Amino acid sequence: MRKLTASRRLFLGGAAVAIALPFFESLTPREARGAGTAAPKRFMACFMPNGFDMADFRPTSASGTPLALGPMMASLADFKDHLLVLGSLQNTKQDHPLGDHSGGIGSMLTNHTVIYDTEKMGGPSIDQVVAKQIGGTTKLPSLELAGEPGATEGSCDSGYRCSVGNHIAFDSTGTPLPKLYDTGQIFDRLFQGFDPGASQADIARRNEYQKSILDSVLAQATELKAKLNAADNVKLDEYLSAVRQVETRIEVSTGGSCMPPMKTTGQLSDQQRAEVLNDLVALAFQCDITRVATLMWGNVTSNRNYAAIGAAGGHHDISHHGGNPDNIAKLKKIGKWEMDRLAYLLAKLKALPDSDGRTVLDNTLILYSSDISDGDAHNHDDMPVLLAGGGADFTMNRYVDYKDKPHFGDLFISIANAFGDASVTTFGEHGTKPLDGLKV
Repeated sequence: MRKLTASRRLFLGGAAVAIALPFFESLTPREARGAGTAAPKRFMACFMPNGFDMADFRPTSASGTPLALGPMMASLADFKDHLLVLGSLQNTKQDHPLGDHSGGIGSMLTNHTVIYDTEKMGGPSIDQVVAKQIGGTTKLPSLELAGEPGATEGSCDSGYRCSVGNHIAFDSTGTPLPKLYDTGQIFDRLFQGFDPGASQADIARRNEYQKSILDSVLAQATELKAKLNAADNVKLDEYLSAVRQVETRIEVSTGGSCMPPMKTTGQLSDQQRAEVLNDLVALAFQCDITRVATLMWGNVTSNRNYAAIGAAGGHHDISHHGGNPDNIAKLKKIGKWEMDRLAYLLAKLKALPDSDGRTVLDNTLILYSSDISDGDAHNHDDMPVLLAGGGADFTMNRYVDYKDKPHFGDLFISIANAFGDASVTTFGEHGTKPLDGLKV
């Protein structure tokens, strides 16, 4: 077993397997304990397709006052001290009249106009700007996740390219970053090492030799327990249990195969898939494998069927509600379901202690938005924008409505500055100054 040190990069295992562990105070040198160990900041961007019923999305409280949440966000009530809702922000769009969904997706994190029949954006997304600042010391500078598989070639929305409409993360050249859909593949990349050239026989041999990651390091974990105090032993047990639970759920959905580009075979419901993805993000943040993540829950014009929650029919089709009360009611149900999944993630992060005595949620900022505002109007102003967590030290538990309709670019300047890059004074096509009102 490798020498135990006070680093957050503590691992169990050897050459074949390594599992990063949470921070343990009892392994910190005595002179360093209580000295205010700095915890890493993290950033996550979540995309939900087809907009929301905005009347249900908006808080019922007045701008500048503590949050009073409507029915859609009822499950977030316990997290109000970690929430900041921004109203009337606008995003840029595409260069032609049609293609509003692609226009809103490509620009959501870049604040650049999406150009017709072009496979790249005009510049990086905010997650990659943040990753450049805080992601250099982790195993993965950033992690791009998907809730739906999607094409990367061809046209997906009125002549706009799938490479834009099915991605939200873009590098400094505007090239879309590949996103991971298969949950086994994600787990493999985070915790086992990732070999895209492995054959099915290679994977079968590996799985036979190493049926569980935890089994291969169980003896080392037992040895480690003797070195930990009672509180850290509880933390270790909870962490190993969480890893085993995620691994077990993934094995059910993928038959134990992690070879890309394999996809799940349908055993996971939408709720199970969302929870597995959130579990994996929480684990990756907890053990500092990555500090930056994006989750694109649906692709351009996503037509996922939410019949299981009483909203039968394609989501995109329903979003063109035309004022139909039945479709509006379904949109409200879908919106609440999405917020419930966010509440699940916030609860996971809040339950994880961090190295500074706070929680992982306290040191994480989550940006939550969509491609459009109202699905029927296809508008890109008055966008749904929710910030959650505490990683940027913004003043939370508020609703701030911006009557001058600033662009997302101003928000991204503020986020980049909050994560330590003061050199960012412009962003995208419209970001010219930090967004006012984020701190009071």
